Amino acid sequence: MEKSSDFYIGEVGFGIGINFLTTCKSWLNFSRTDQVLEFYSFDKYLFEKNNFKEMLEINPELMEYGSELEKNYPVNINGVQKISLFNGRVSLNLIIGDINATQEYIGLMEDIDAWFLDGFSPSKNPELWSEDLFESIYKSCHEDSTFSTYTASGLVKKNLTKTGFIFNKASGFAKKRHMLKGNSFSNKSSKKRFNEKVAVIGSGITGCMLSYNLAKKGIEVDLFEQSEFICSGASSHELLVTYPRLSAYDSAYGRFNLQSYLYATNFYKNLYTDAWVNSGVLILNHDELSEKRQASLLERRSDGNIYQYKDHEEASEIAGIEIKNNALLYPDAGYILPTEMCHFLIESPKINLISSSPIRNISRKDGKIVFNVEERNFEYTNVCLCTGGESLQLIDIDGLSRKRGQVTHIESRYKFSDINLPICAKGYISPKINNLHVVGSSYSDIEHEDVLEEEHLSNMENLKVISDEETKITSGRVGIRAVSLDHMPIVGKKDGIYINTCHGSRASVTAPICAEIISSLITQKAPPLEKREMLSLSPGRFN
Repeated sequence: MEKSSDFYIGEVGFGIGINFLTTCKSWLNFSRTDQVLEFYSFDKYLFEKNNFKEMLEINPELMEYGSELEKNYPVNINGVQKISLFNGRVSLNLIIGDINATQEYIGLMEDIDAWFLDGFSPSKNPELWSEDLFESIYKSCHEDSTFSTYTASGLVKKNLTKTGFIFNKASGFAKKRHMLKGNSFSNKSSKKRFNEKVAVIGSGITGCMLSYNLAKKGIEVDLFEQSEFICSGASSHELLVTYPRLSAYDSAYGRFNLQSYLYATNFYKNLYTDAWVNSGVLILNHDELSEKRQASLLERRSDGNIYQYKDHEEASEIAGIEIKNNALLYPDAGYILPTEMCHFLIESPKINLISSSPIRNISRKDGKIVFNVEERNFEYTNVCLCTGGESLQLIDIDGLSRKRGQVTHIESRYKFSDINLPICAKGYISPKINNLHVVGSSYSDIEHEDVLEEEHLSNMENLKVISDEETKITSGRVGIRAVSLDHMPIVGKKDGIYINTCHGSRASVTAPICAEIISSLITQKAPPLEKREMLSLSPGRFN
C-alpha cells in the first residue's frame, strides 16, 4: 500500500517557534490524518519557556498548538532532537548548535518540500545567509521545492541566484516592505514514496520497535521469528529498566546515550500503553567512581531537567525504603514490560508476523537479499537483522560478542514491598511485579542458559549495596545479550543487509532511536542523529 504523501519543511532560525506553530495549525486543519509533517529547524540556542509563554499570550490563536509543544518541551542540548507531537501527525526535528557545526546535517536531508529562511538579519549573522549554506539547502531540494524569507537584501538575492534558486519579491509583513519567495531550479524528482515490503528478522524489543516504526510510515513488514512466540529471547524478562548511562563529556558515546534516552522517553510517553511505566529511576552513588560520575554530571548541568540530585533522606522518601546513599533521580525514566510492549507494537495490520521460522542461508543475489525458511525461499530488497546474540549465525559482524545475563527473582515481603521505582547501584531492584522483585543482573561469558546459583549469589551480594533486608530467592531467568567492543549498538548497513544489534542490557533505551535510524536509511531520509554519532554506530567501525 502506498502511504499518502507526507510533507517536509526545513527552517533556519527556529526562534520562539511562531513559524512552526503556525504551520502546525494549518497542517492539522487541512491535511489528512494519515499524513505526517516532518519539520526540521536549525538554531544556535533553544528558546526559554518564559519567553515562549509570553509569545503565546500575544498570539492566542496559537495557544492550543503551543500547549502541545510546551508539554513536550525539548531539553536544551546540542545536536538533533526528534519530538513526536499531536499523536504523531507532526514530527519536530530540532538541530541545536552553531550553524558551522550543524550545517553538515543538511547534507543528510533530502526531499525537502519547503524552506523557511528566517535567521537574524544578514548584517548580524552572515553565516546564516552564506553561499555555502545555500548550496547545502539547494542540494536538499527537489524540482517542486519552494522557499520564503523575510529579507530581500542584495547579499541574499546574490547568493540565492548563485546556488540555483529563482525568486520574486513579494509584499513583506509588519515593518518589512518586501520579502522573497521562490523555487529551487533543481532537476531532481521527489523520492518520497516507498512501496516495497521490508523483512525484519527477530521479534524482540529491537525488531518489534523497528516493525512499529516502519508500519507508522505506511510500510508493510514481514516480521520473522524463529520461535513459536515473539519476545522469546533476551528481551523476555519481566521488565526492562529504562535509564541512560550518561557522560559529562560531549563524545559520540555521551551524545548518543543522552539523545537515545530523550528520544525513548518521548516515544514511550506518546504510545499510551500500560506496557510503559513512567516511575522514575534512582541511581545511587555507592562508591568513589559513581560519586565522581555524579559530580561531573551535576557540574555539567544542574537545571534538573534530565536528572536531579537527592540526598539519602530525599532518596528514601522517593524509593519507599531506607536509602543510605545520595542519588540522582531520573524523573522521566521508568521501565517497560517487554512482552506486553512487543505485542502492542506489532498490532498494526501492516505487520505480518511469521513465527516458528528459523532463517537460513541469508545472502545477496542480483541486488536482492535472499534466505530460506525450511523449504521456502524469500526475497526482499530491504532486510534488517534484529537478532541480538544470534546475529553471528546469519552474518559475519566484527566487534560483536555474546554476554550472558541472569536476573534473580525474590519474594515481595517486608520493606521491599514498599519499593516505588527501580533502584540501581552495582545491580538493581525493581518494584513489585507479579508479586516478586527482579534483581539483576549478572554479566558473564558463560554460553548456556541454565540458571546458576553462583550468579544468584552475586546478584544478591550486589543488592546489599541498596538494602540488606532479608529476602528469599524464588526463581530467575537468563538471556544472552549481544554486546559490541565499545558498548555502543551496531546499527547500519553491511553487505546490503541492515543490522540493528548489540543493545546489550539497554535495549529499552536505545531500540526506539535505532528503529528510527534504520527506517531513515531504508527510506533515504535524514536520521535522528548527526554524522559523528551515525559513524559511531556503523557496522564497519571495527574493520
